[in-house]
Amino acid sequence: MADADYTGLGGASTEERLRAVGTGIGLTVGGFAVAIVVVALGAFVVLPLLGIDLQNQPTLTYPVTTILQGLGFGLAVAGYLKISGRTGLVKARLPGLRDIAATVTGVVLLLLALAGVSYLFQLFGIQAAQNQIEEVGMNNPEVMLYMIPLAFLVIGPGEELLFRGAIQGLFRKSYAAVPAIALSSALFAVAHIVALSAGSLGAKAATISALFALSLILGAVYEYTDNLVVPSLVHGAYDAIVFSAIYAQATGMTV
Repeated sequence: MADADYTGLGGASTEERLRAVGTGIGLTVGGFAVAIVVVALGAFVVLPLLGIDLQNQPTLTYPVTTILQGLGFGLAVAGYLKISGRTGLVKARLPGLRDIAATVTGVVLLLLALAGVSYLFQLFGIQAAQNQIEEVGMNNPEVMLYMIPLAFLVIGPGEELLFRGAIQGLFRKSYAAVPAIALSSALFAVAHIVALSAGSLGAKAATISALFALSLILGAVYEYTDNLVVPSLVHGAYDAIVFSAIYAQATGMTV
């Protein structure tokens, strides 16, 4: 990134780099731990007090838990930034023309990468693991109509805040751009194993590897623009396209 506060060009000691990795892992675990607590409190305490029982409204369960998880990520990052005193770690601003161009390019690159990964999987007979959202969407396609806007409003911003803003930003202080992007992408990919509902260990490993490759693009976009809004939009657009495809398949709208 362009900010002069990023000194990851060989000046950090081995101890500082290892500490950064440990903190990044801690942020990943902590982010999901806080999210789980927020989801549990929201779904089983707060909402029932308001007369909302998610068990009787399956269409709302996934969207509501998605919102609560995004809130949990935000609280975890805010807490870390406050406690560590690194309130300026996350870089975000209104996008300019350069950012908009990077957003469009990022979405195109993600879709091309997805097509490439899918082709390689098919070529070598690699079976990918099923994501929970696919199963939910195929059984309740109307859920995807909620998830499409949430991709932009919650999923993209929440996950990018944690993995690109906080974690990649943290790594960038101790590492050069490429290892910082690779490390944050590895944590992003591994963390998504909790979203894989079906598949063998090999299938899950293949899917995690594919997520790692896709995440590299998000990391590169953040490095290039120094603006968290851009990877958030790219991530959101990509997920919205995936949700739209699931809805089309589930409702028979595919050609």
